[in-house]
Amino acid sequence: MIKLRPVIIAFAVAATVATVVPVFALAAAPVIHEKAHFTSEPYADDWCGIAGTSVDTVVAQYLERDSGASIETVNITTLFTATASGKSMLIRQTGARRTDAPVDNGDGTFTVVFTNTGQSPSFKLPNGPPIALDVGLVEGAVTFDAEGEFLSFEVIRERGQRPAACDLIIAALS
Repeated sequence: MIKLRPVIIAFAVAATVATVVPVFALAAAPVIHEKAHFTSEPYADDWCGIAGTSVDTVVAQYLERDSGASIETVNITTLFTATASGKSMLIRQTGARRTDAPVDNGDGTFTVVFTNTGQSPSFKLPNGPPIALDVGLVEGAVTFDAEGEFLSFEVIRERGQRPAACDLIIAALS
């Protein structure tokens, strides 16, 4: 199975921390409409047990209604380069996220449930064929303490193709 942990956590936590809001409401005009386009600095990463360095290029749009409801669209392309072989792989994820209202857990923490739909992720060699394509729905829950600090992440459900790609990724990067 694809090692989704790094992608899902980064995608979910980064956006959810900023959105911690109720269900998307279509009636009200957006009070916040932000767009982002940036490239990250290189950072240490790991795919299927292969150590390397990644650089992300992110294009995103965020809409928030006066009720606090939000929706976010994102297109992230990651260039991962394996340390040992110097070989690279492109990882792409696109989609939309709806974030539900925070739920007070009664113990000083709160949980936000989100739904991501789209491509999350696809793997291919630069200028080469796809290694694996992961398309579908991922629903998750992120729990925070009272100050909004991340505590945990849980995948609630997944739908769509979830190919076992580690063997293919290891072969391509070795």
